[in-house]
Amino acid sequence: MNNKVQSNVEQGKNTINLLQAALLPQQVLVTLKRVTLAWFLLLLIAVITIFMIQYQQNQKTMQLTLLSAQQVQQNTQIAHLQAEAAKNKPDTVLTSHLAMLKSVLANKKALHAELTNKNSTYVAGFAKAMTELSAMHSKDISLQRVEINNQQMVFSGMAKAPESVPIWLAQFETSTVLSGKVFSHMNLKENESHYIDFVVSTVQSKNQGSR
Repeated sequence: MNNKVQSNVEQGKNTINLLQAALLPQQVLVTLKRVTLAWFLLLLIAVITIFMIQYQQNQKTMQLTLLSAQQVQQNTQIAHLQAEAAKNKPDTVLTSHLAMLKSVLANKKALHAELTNKNSTYVAGFAKAMTELSAMHSKDISLQRVEINNQQMVFSGMAKAPESVPIWLAQFETSTVLSGKVFSHMNLKENESHYIDFVVSTVQSKNQGSR
C-alpha cells in the first residue's frame, strides 16, 4: 500500500509545471518584420498616388495638345478665308462661315485658357465632362459658354438650325457625367448671320428669357 502511494506521488511530481507566467518571454510589438511590412505598404501607396497624378496630368496634356492643334488649324483657315474675302466681293455665305469660324476659335481659346489656369475648377473637377463634350462634338453646334456647378449646367452657343440643339442634347444619354440631366430651360433665337443663338440649362439662367 505504501509503495502504491509513493508511486502516485512520484507520478504527480512529474506533471508539475515549474515555468511561471512571469518567466515567459513577453511578445515584442515592434519587430523588424512588422516595420519592414509597414514601410512597404507606405511605399506602395505613394507609388500608386504618384501614378494616378501622372495619369491625370498626361490626360490634361493631351487635351492641351489637341486644342493647340485645332487652334492652329482654325487660324490657318481664317487667314485663308480673309484673303479670299479681300479678293472678292462680299459673299453672304462666306461671311457667315467666317463669323462662325471666329466664334469657334474664340470658344477654343476660352477652353484653352480654362485648361491652362491652375486655379480654375474646370481643370480639377470637370476635365472628364469637357472630354466627353469634345467626343460628342457636332458640326452643327458651336459651344461658346459652358458652366458646370455641382448639378447645375448651362450651355450656350450657336447652331445651324433649331433642331440641331435637341439632337445634340440627346447624345448626353451616352455620357457617364452628363446622362440623366434634365435641361428644363431652352432659349433659341436667330441672329443676324441667320444662325441660331441658343442657351440650355438645368436651371433658369439669369440672362435667359422665355423659349
